[in-house]
Amino acid sequence: MLADKVQIQQVVLNLMRNAIDAMEDSPRRELVVAARAADDDMVEVSVTDTGPGISPEVADQLFQPFITTKAHGMGVGLSISRTIIEAHGGRIWVEPNPPGGAIFRFTIMAAPEGELTDGE
Repeated sequence: MLADKVQIQQVVLNLMRNAIDAMEDSPRRELVVAARAADDDMVEVSVTDTGPGISPEVADQLFQPFITTKAHGMGVGLSISRTIIEAHGGRIWVEPNPPGGAIFRFTIMAAPEGELTDGE
């Protein structure tokens, strides 16, 4: 990927922490982080959990500042994540996990072949 490594780590860590928090009271706790090639020279990263999921009403507003599903959350993590991903030319969204929970996905530009050298 062509990205600021620290910023993308911040996004992935935020999504993982949110997933862990969401699964706190769930009988089944599975967290899966994956990456795959996507269309238009993009990479898609997904963070899947088995928590309670997100209602469609909240999902439409989830990436806006100060919107949260947490009792003690500030509602800025996903807004910051969206800003970071969009600054990298990608997009971020959430969808239901069919067995229960949520899947957060984001795309980011893939590095052109030969762009990176060993050690980068």
